[in-house]
Amino acid sequence: MNPKRIILSLNSDEVIRLTKILLDEEKEDAFLFLKEVIKPQVDQATRSQ
Repeated sequence: MNPKRIILSLNSDEVIRLTKILLDEEKEDAFLFLKEVIKPQVDQATRSQ
């Protein structure tokens, strides 16, 4: 079975935010980023399945 790929798109502000999270290892900020940025894109990409 070959799982379908989902392509996420980040704008420059989101890339900076993600980089800061990774450098600072801020767990709460990381969770918010997943919730606010990544989850809506995953929901959108999987809605048509």
